[in-house]
Amino acid sequence: MAASAPHVFFEPKIPDHDPALYAAERIEEGVPAEAAMAALERFRDDGFLMIRGLLTEAEVAAARAELEAMALGDAPDCWGIWYEGALRQHITLDPALDREIDGKVGGVGFAPGQESDRLPDVEPTLRARYVRKFMGFVRRQEALGRLARQPALLGLVERLLGAEPLLFQDMALVKPARGREKPWHQDHAYFNLAIDTPIVGVWIPMGEVTPENGCMHMLAGGHKRGPRLHFKRRDWQICDTDIETTGRVAVPMLPGDVLLFDGKIPHGTPINKTDSFRWAVQYHYRPATAEAVDDEARLAAFGAEGKYVTC
Repeated sequence: MAASAPHVFFEPKIPDHDPALYAAERIEEGVPAEAAMAALERFRDDGFLMIRGLLTEAEVAAARAELEAMALGDAPDCWGIWYEGALRQHITLDPALDREIDGKVGGVGFAPGQESDRLPDVEPTLRARYVRKFMGFVRRQEALGRLARQPALLGLVERLLGAEPLLFQDMALVKPARGREKPWHQDHAYFNLAIDTPIVGVWIPMGEVTPENGCMHMLAGGHKRGPRLHFKRRDWQICDTDIETTGRVAVPMLPGDVLLFDGKIPHGTPINKTDSFRWAVQYHYRPATAEAVDDEARLAAFGAEGKYVTC
């Protein structure tokens, strides 16, 4: 049976960020897998915990192979695929059809650009060079699905949530060579869940990630301040001037490492300054009993537009 066609999104190019935004105060060393359960208090304090070697190289390699196949495939078996704005130099799009960021609309409304029902009409190896994101693949891709259900990983997530975990979002975050920034933000600002709902994000590198190719940067302890206003700038993001200069932590990682983080911790990833891809997947879990709220409730906490605040 043929795979269904994914939703295809073409982003515009976004301005480069100020390099000082990702000037880290320290480099995170992580904890070994055997000490992870005993180190969960660090997650409560810092808002994140990086665990060394929780996964096997074989688990990660199989998942990466599925991502690479989706990038090259004529019918990627996933819900959606996003392309970097740099692809526009190779294809013809009408800029008048681009939509702006709309933080008032959940789902795909947080990103600018335009949607299509077909992949770009260029060679597969060319379009694969500009993939930025996949979404909705864990029920369609065997190895990526196994990664989301990995027993040791789920055991830690359940302890942090204090409840049975439910996977409610899956995506692959790809930084192609010279790929764009994901500005500082809180993931909870994207989800229509009550403010007191615990959310655990799981970020898994598919290769070595470094400050040079766009590793995660966390604002240690920043989750304790609660929701922050988000603005429509380079993305649906926290204002650059609202990110404290103290507490910034760069989190370089290797295949097999796992990063757990709170849904309210400010984090971001800088531009990939290298000529190689940076591959990662990200899963979000919440308690199975958590209830949804509407856009208005989310925006009451995280929305900036209409609150007479400049950025």
